[in-house]
Amino acid sequence: MDGLVYLMLRGVAVATAVVGLCALSGAAYQHFSEMSDLRRYPPPGRLIDIGGRRLHLLCAGKVSDHTVVIEAGSGNDVTLWQGILGRVSRFTHVCAYDRAGLGWSDPASGPRSFDDRARDLHSLLQQADIRGPYILVGHSYGGHVVRRFAADYPQSVSGIVLIDSPDEVWSFAAEGLLDAQTIGAQEWWRGLAAQFGLLRVGTVLFPDRFDPLKAVPEDARGEQMALYLRSSRHFAIADEMAAYTAVPPEERSPYWFGRLGDAPLVVVSRGWNDPETGDQVYPEWDEAQKRLASLSTNSVHIVAARSGHMVQFTEPGVILGAIRRLLEQRGYEPSK
Repeated sequence: MDGLVYLMLRGVAVATAVVGLCALSGAAYQHFSEMSDLRRYPPPGRLIDIGGRRLHLLCAGKVSDHTVVIEAGSGNDVTLWQGILGRVSRFTHVCAYDRAGLGWSDPASGPRSFDDRARDLHSLLQQADIRGPYILVGHSYGGHVVRRFAADYPQSVSGIVLIDSPDEVWSFAAEGLLDAQTIGAQEWWRGLAAQFGLLRVGTVLFPDRFDPLKAVPEDARGEQMALYLRSSRHFAIADEMAAYTAVPPEERSPYWFGRLGDAPLVVVSRGWNDPETGDQVYPEWDEAQKRLASLSTNSVHIVAARSGHMVQFTEPGVILGAIRRLLEQRGYEPSK
């Protein structure tokens, strides 16, 4: 009996050692691969220290007092906005950045709230010496961040563009919170798999099954895959989703992210009708967009009729027009 117990304990010890060695090897493989990716695909912008960690900031256009600041959707980085940056830079100064853990930005330790993310943006702009007031462009999840920024730093904001962003009623509905929890859990496990090299190995050994970038053009696949395989990216998305449930239940009310008074506001929404049947796709989303437009007494609601969620790809002109509208309200006439 003692011999059997000994053999069992020895087997457990050997198995533990093998698993530990595999985990250590996978983590080392991931670390050196991320370093190699960074050498091949360096950040296109600047890394700005905001107090012990760095955020990646990409700006274009002649520096002026009319800076447009783009806040991307959850899990998105500056690469998805470079086309818009190039076109906006022809008539004013424009910046986009990567939130903590995304793109080329350093990850942050511990859970972070929407206010924490707004403070990060404020610190970034201050440390980069980009003076306000700013025109904030928030896409999707980024709409929540710019609204918190506007609530915390109202004197720093001269106008807001919300691009297919949810509102509180949509985000804090039971279905919305469940979606956030589901996405957060999936991304946390992906982050863990990436941390030990498993996600990277999967894309190499089983490219057909583990290819998250099938629709990405070939000339952009390398950089996009490098960013996707960063473990911090997936943990960052998980934490962005956790920010919803971190809002206390008593605060999950309409307009919790803040009203805008008479601040200039443009709400840009995806098309409401199915292009094949003509049926309304998301009537609840329609109502959410109308609530967003009611945040300011100085607002306009524009529908990007041919677009889904990623309006910046399908109808960039709508976004450019919204930015121009806000600049003109400030008395600045952007060049054509």
